[in-house]
Amino acid sequence: MLNYHRWLDRLQVLGRKNRTSSIYLISLMLVCFLLGAISFNLWLSFAPEATPNSVSGKRKLLQELDTQAQALASRNLALSIAENANKEMQQMFSRQLTEQKALEKELAFYRSVMVTDADVEGVAIHGVEMSQGVLPEQYQLRLILTQLQKRKMKVKARANVMLLGVQNDHPVELSLSKLVNNKLDFEFNYFQIMDTDFVLPAGFNLQRISVKVKVSASRGVKGGEIEQTFNVPELLMGEKELRVILEQNSQVKDNSQ
Repeated sequence: MLNYHRWLDRLQVLGRKNRTSSIYLISLMLVCFLLGAISFNLWLSFAPEATPNSVSGKRKLLQELDTQAQALASRNLALSIAENANKEMQQMFSRQLTEQKALEKELAFYRSVMVTDADVEGVAIHGVEMSQGVLPEQYQLRLILTQLQKRKMKVKARANVMLLGVQNDHPVELSLSKLVNNKLDFEFNYFQIMDTDFVLPAGFNLQRISVKVKVSASRGVKGGEIEQTFNVPELLMGEKELRVILEQNSQVKDNSQ
């Protein structure tokens, strides 16, 4: 009986020890869990943002790049539309100006054929056109003569074109016929166009062109002489303005290509 109570006491002591150990282990586990949760939250709070080398960082960079690419494409499209509109306006302006110049020439020509203010036997100096050639002293000259429509007969005429300028600080007159070694004789109805190329002597500064047309007397034609002087800078300026406009139009086309 004594042994039984002794064993019972030992079992009770062991049970109390086991309960204490279990409570201790459970408490330790709870403490570890709480410490782990707190540590994880702290790590999340102080953890650095995703680096570019990480998956999320790369994804973010790709999204930003896509957004910038779309914005750039939109701006390029708007710029292209504006450039095309500007190019079309310049081309339209160039065409209209060219057409206007052509119409003005045509209108003036027909007016000179129908009615002229300064003429001999219906023959008048319609105008002179001039442009610079390839060489520095080379020029192209166009002389346009007209005859009134009511004049049915052919007329014979001779043009004397004098080039007035300065050479070696002295006024000099040069005959175009001598420069080109050709007489400027005509026989025409209604209009006559003469084109010629000439090269000026070195050091000659051309300033004016004097055109004198002598109409020969014949049956039904009394004959006579008319003269008109043209300013060379003005002749070249008109040609230069049209050339500049055409060159600008050509540059716009090249840039668009």
